[in-house]
Amino acid sequence: MQHPAHIPRIDEKRQRFLLAAGSSYGYGLGDPAFQQQCTAEYPSLASTTYLDYAASAPPPLSVLHRLSETLATTLYSNPHSRSSSSVATSLEIDRCRGRVLEELCGLGSAADRSQWDVIFTSGATAAMKLVGDAFPWQAGAIFRYLKQSHTSLVGVRGCALARGASVDSMDVDTMLDSSQEDSRLSLFAYPAQCNATGQRLGLEYGRLLKQRHPNACILLDAAAYISTAVLDLGSIPLEDAPDFVACSFYKIFGYPTGLGCLVVKRSSASFLQRNGFFGGGTIDAISVSSPFWSQPRRSLVPGPIHERFEDGTVPFLSIVALGLAMDTHRRLYTSLNRVSEHVSALLRFATDELSLLKHANGRPIVKQYRAFGGAEYLEEPGPIIGFSLLGPSSEFIGHVHLEQLANLNGFQIRTGGLCNTGVLSSALDISDQDLMDEYARGRSCWDDEEFGGADKNADRPLGIARISFGASSTIDDVLQWISFIRRYFVVSETIVALSKPSLPPEPAISSASLRTLMLYPIKSCAGQSLPENSSWQILSTGLLYDREWMLLDASSGRTLSQKQHPRMALVQPSVDLARQTLVVRAPGMPDLVLSLDPPEEEDAMAANVCSDAVAVSSSGGIAHEWFSSFLGVQCTLHRLSGGASRHAHFDRTTSSVPILLSNESPFLLISKSSVDQVNEWISEDSAGAAPEDPVHPACFRANFLLTASAAPLQPFFEDAVDILRIGTETFQVLARCRRCLMVCVDQTTGCKTKEPFSCLARKRKSSRGKIEFGVHLMWREDLSQGGAHPTVRVGDPVVFASLREGS
Repeated sequence: MQHPAHIPRIDEKRQRFLLAAGSSYGYGLGDPAFQQQCTAEYPSLASTTYLDYAASAPPPLSVLHRLSETLATTLYSNPHSRSSSSVATSLEIDRCRGRVLEELCGLGSAADRSQWDVIFTSGATAAMKLVGDAFPWQAGAIFRYLKQSHTSLVGVRGCALARGASVDSMDVDTMLDSSQEDSRLSLFAYPAQCNATGQRLGLEYGRLLKQRHPNACILLDAAAYISTAVLDLGSIPLEDAPDFVACSFYKIFGYPTGLGCLVVKRSSASFLQRNGFFGGGTIDAISVSSPFWSQPRRSLVPGPIHERFEDGTVPFLSIVALGLAMDTHRRLYTSLNRVSEHVSALLRFATDELSLLKHANGRPIVKQYRAFGGAEYLEEPGPIIGFSLLGPSSEFIGHVHLEQLANLNGFQIRTGGLCNTGVLSSALDISDQDLMDEYARGRSCWDDEEFGGADKNADRPLGIARISFGASSTIDDVLQWISFIRRYFVVSETIVALSKPSLPPEPAISSASLRTLMLYPIKSCAGQSLPENSSWQILSTGLLYDREWMLLDASSGRTLSQKQHPRMALVQPSVDLARQTLVVRAPGMPDLVLSLDPPEEEDAMAANVCSDAVAVSSSGGIAHEWFSSFLGVQCTLHRLSGGASRHAHFDRTTSSVPILLSNESPFLLISKSSVDQVNEWISEDSAGAAPEDPVHPACFRANFLLTASAAPLQPFFEDAVDILRIGTETFQVLARCRRCLMVCVDQTTGCKTKEPFSCLARKRKSSRGKIEFGVHLMWREDLSQGGAHPTVRVGDPVVFASLREGS
């Protein structure tokens, strides 16, 4: 993998690591040869630093080549037939079952493997669901699961509750010490390795559970564990082994996806019962009419367990690909045991280096989450680091901010709840009531909320971050990550000073003028810059026609944004008041002309804008075809229906502020002096290298751009303004504008860049990592003088009536 040139300090750390790790790093190839292998096998990683192996491993190039060559020269067909190709396919499938047991589960002898069977599923989640559906739940039965489990494992409780069983969510120590009558039907479930922290309970924890509850069954989630280690079922007595083991393959090999398995102990197979549905290949006999009956496969002669549970035709080509992936993995990395040595060396180094990062005041930057109980029976942790970043006052920095900045700098990481609410609640002391309260205010697992909404929880984060390593991870990946954290999150005295509010010196702020007035008729498309001396009507919801239209993805119904579709910046809508039309232009496209008059009959539908539901109406098929053709995605144009509005809330207001399709507020203001300061910082930071093109004010997508009318305006003076007047109209500042990666879309080319987000992340972020630039405004009609049809005009004088308290 290619990486930027290292500064000397990083190179020294690299050499020290290589000496300390020895042959445990790089599979005995030596560092240069291992780096060359990674470069050859993973060209997709050439321009990025991949640290999300716990989510999925990248597929090596050679397995994809081998698969295409194999399928081109060998005929594989449906194994339910009796042709020669079908028989060959069946043999390959059986061979893969045996390899799963031998290479992933440590069952080296045929005798050991004969005690187990492999049921292929669509993944680890489907394997756990199979157990949940097939377990003989009844009143009096109990399902006990480890609180810090993946959501897919927690989901088994839905099956138990639906059929009258009771459920307990337990911590590591309490589940082991739980009491139970031996006659009570029960299923215990836990992850061999936590997907959020890397904590490993392995097989030892299950062995202790079995010894204390010999009649209980155990469901083990091994998806994260076997990605970098052998789950050595042969190392413990059969009676102490888990009954059901859920596995995923793409987390190990990268390809194929959509394939996993449930490893079943044959002596426990009787606990799995078919309920209702059956499919082709899983029955021996069936009636065609009433009375309806069917006989499960092998019901008369006991046979392989998988024949009773693999409905329909198994994904035989994916299973063929699995065999090839296992071959390639063994050729590249020798064995999972060697992978374990490799990632453990990286984990130890990364953990130590992150713990050494300090702010100028000596306080730590990284809070790592490692284990939640069970210290006496834990294995060495898996190659996952769950963590939060802390500011110089030990305040939490938002995980979304970290993820956005990481993406911009070429890092692939994971943040949020990590599909493990138990870890999230344990790490951040979030109660079930807190979770319910957050959901009630509209918060969901996939949104960008970083901190609690209630006053008592306002400073508590709602997500953590995770980096993880895999077979192809390198020491350079770790060093680049450490360098990134140091560059953007270590607060020195200089950066502390820059983060303080930029307040004007005495005398108070001088006057300014409205240099640019921008209208954005279609949400997330280009703006319409109004000519010199032209005026535009304002409403309580913003500029007339501002963000009145929006684009929706035709398949998902989601709002289109430049963050996902930067080409939207090239769509140039403009409102022609004289002709009462909206004219939309784009390179290579004919003009699209739409009437400003609302349709006589609206086909209103609900759309989602920033977690709020708004009523919109379709703009017609011609518009849909025009936008779909230019953007290359099937989408539809919609207009806010019937003057509907939604609301944004700010701490400085006593009532909600009505807006149309804007994200937060009716108006957004920036200053030319602030933009100039950002460009100066970027130029200084280039350190002799060719700087990027200057940042244009358009990237901040403001309605109002102010410039000095006499004495120069200080950069970021707008931070201190409370009330201002533009011409005859008065506006109140609501809050600073929090910025996202959309500011990195060049509004003239539609291309993504690193700036200005990268610069602002170091120079203009709040104590919790929020990047702020510009201010939100609301119109104060009660303090204005514009009459029945208030307007603002390009060139209007701007007067600052008051500053915020404490300025």
